[in-house]
Parts: sequence; structure tokens; C-alpha cells
Amino acid sequence: MGGAVGLAALGSFAACSGPSGRSPDVAGSSAGPGPARAGAARTATGTGSGVDAELIARRYRGLRPFAPPPAPPAVRPVTLSSAHPGVFSRVPVSGKVVFVTIDDGLEKEPAFIQMVKDFQVPLTICLADLFIRDDYAYFAQLKETGYVSIQNHTVTHPLDMPSLPAARQLEEVAGQQDKLRREYGTTPYIFRPPGGSYDATTIDAVRSAGLRGMMLWREAMQISDMQYQTPRHALRPGDIILTHFRGPAQLHGETMVQMMIRLYRHIQDQGFTVADITKYV
Repeated sequence: MGGAVGLAALGSFAACSGPSGRSPDVAGSSAGPGPARAGAARTATGTGSGVDAELIARRYRGLRPFAPPPAPPAVRPVTLSSAHPGVFSRVPVSGKVVFVTIDDGLEKEPAFIQMVKDFQVPLTICLADLFIRDDYAYFAQLKETGYVSIQNHTVTHPLDMPSLPAARQLEEVAGQQDKLRREYGTTPYIFRPPGGSYDATTIDAVRSAGLRGMMLWREAMQISDMQYQTPRHALRPGDIILTHFRGPAQLHGETMVQMMIRLYRHIQDQGFTVADITKYV
């Protein structure tokens, strides 16, 4: 894996996605809105969304720009509260939108920053300090695109949070809050437990650290295939998709951009677009 990041901390690609790549099927809501993602200016280049369709097709294997998502509802479908953090794995909406989330921070491919700028679709990245501390600036560049929100994924990425004592769980969550505030000037309000593993003590730690909700997922993108949680093997409106910052060492020689091309094709082939989770929870 390189550097100080070892297999025990990272786990396998599937381990980070929970058993068989599945997230526990938990949906919840509480009360209280989260902050909206800062918007970014778009320069018209001949398409309605301000994205260059010819460039996208040429640079990303025939993909096309994503359709703009519908306006988010006036009342957030999932409301969160720091007093009672909710656990959610999808957003109850009827429109054909999904939410793309990227975990850990191990791979730092410069071409992915350009990809974010080219597609201009919202992404939520859940960062663990263990994987990002060697290059905080990379994720600052992602945030500066205006299309990326940063959320909390612990300090050292323990794959079995419930095995840790309460004080250690709090250190993992609150410690990462401090680091993300210091490095990126942002205060995450969503926590993603490594591997989707959590217990009541984890929820207490999330509450004590001032976060308002815990985000799981419904699909997990691997190298080229999507792991679905239903026999239908199809996206549903409001699904949260999990993928990871991975590179050739984890993707059998593929790059992160190549993996994201396949993920975006899965989404486009099913007629979906990508929306900003921070506008819905």
C-alpha cells in the first residue's frame, strides 16, 4: 500500500464496504438541516449544464455530461440532529438521482481533480486522516473545485468500531473533526463508520463530537462492477453509492479515473443523474 498505510488499517476493498460490499440497510431521520455545499461558477461551453460535451466524450470514453439534478425539495427528506444523530443509507426521493460518496483518501491521482472539474457533479468525500496526512493539499484542491463536500471517516480507520472502548471511539470521531477543521476550514456534520460497522457507543461518539448523522450506502463500486443490495441489481432513486480513493495497486492496474468512468457509465446507463447529498440531508 505504500508509506505507513498497511493492510490492517485499510482492509480489503470489500471490507471497507461491509460484508459482501453491503451497507447495513438502515434508514433514519431526526431534525435539523445540514449546511449547503458551496456552489461553483460554471462557464458555458455549448451545453445546457455548462459542461463541454465533446471534451467529456473524448476524454472519458464516450461518456456524456450528467443532466442537472432537479431542485432539491424545500424540506429535506432526511433531517438530522446533533442531539439524536440519525442513520441513513438512502434518501427518500422519487426523482432519478443518486449520490456519489468516496471514502478513505489513499489514492491521490491528479487527473481525478481534473475529472471533477470537467464533469461538475457534486461528490461527498469521507476522509480518514491515516490516508490523507501525507498530502492534505490534494483534498484541499478537490474542495476548491466547489463540487466536493468533506465529511468525517475517523482518524485511523478502525474497521470494527464497536470493538473499541467508548473513549477511543470518541477520539476517532472528534479527533478527525479537529483535523478537518484545521486543514480545510470545514466542520463536517456527517460521519461514515469504516466498513459500515457501528454500535450505540459509536452513535454516542458522533453525538458528543457534534455531528448530526451517520451515512451508510446502498451500492458499492468495485473495479468495474457495482455491488447491489437487492436482487434487482438496479439503482433506485435516492440511493447512496460508495466508492473509494483507489489506484493501480488496489484496482489491478487500473486508475481511479478509469474506475470512476465505469461508475459514471453505470449511473448514466440507468438514466440517473448525480445530486448533492448535503442539499437533501
